[in-house]
Amino acid sequence: MAKKFSRIFYLILLVASISCTTQKKMIYLQGSGSSDSTSVFNNQFAAYKIHVGDLLYIKILSLNKEINTLFNFDYDATNSYAYNNEISMYYKGYTVTDDGKVDIPVLGKIEAKELSLDEFQKNIQQLVDLMLKDAKVIVKYGGFKFTVLGEVKRPGLYYYYNNRLTVFDALGEAGDLTDMGNRENILIVRPTQNGSNTYRINLLDKNLLQDSNFYINPNDVIYIEPIRTKNWKLNASNISIILSSITTTILVINFILRF
Repeated sequence: MAKKFSRIFYLILLVASISCTTQKKMIYLQGSGSSDSTSVFNNQFAAYKIHVGDLLYIKILSLNKEINTLFNFDYDATNSYAYNNEISMYYKGYTVTDDGKVDIPVLGKIEAKELSLDEFQKNIQQLVDLMLKDAKVIVKYGGFKFTVLGEVKRPGLYYYYNNRLTVFDALGEAGDLTDMGNRENILIVRPTQNGSNTYRINLLDKNLLQDSNFYINPNDVIYIEPIRTKNWKLNASNISIILSSITTTILVINFILRF
């Protein structure tokens, strides 16, 4: 009887140990430096290249309101440009067509595919300078869209309005990982012209700061897998109660048999 009790006792300890997540599995960028030191990690940001289907915010501005109306189909002299949300941007922004071009009033179709925002803006500016004096061209992404799924507190589709989005920015928008999230093997699915590419990153590894995938691209999908012991953790309390009941029953029977 004592041997049975010992086995059950060790089984309870095993369940308890499995249900606990060690601190080492929770700390990001381990080894990146102590609180009283400074570490430098070089990571050259690669400017995003415009792809087919991207939504762009393009404006050609001058002091002449008539010129503004001519070059910008959505211009309203009383309300300037109204972009209140993603839906209005979808209808009023410029979409890169299948041939890789953007059709701008007066200027016509301009090549955009595989150009950075700065390169595309300079090309438009050169064309505008031939027609107008002191006109300013503005080009921005019309909504940096990305999706976070899996073991995060707020999974969903998000929009970001800065062209430099890190994986920590993206996960911060989703409320960070849950305790059940696997921080060592995060999947990034990146759509391309020829299909989708997949990448794996480790949030616990300080070398992530030098990884090219530290930066997220528009339309990326970030998936957080559950840790392998999730099912154990979800049922650990029930298992512990059952084992405790069995242990109590054995002790009571053992006590009765002694007398």
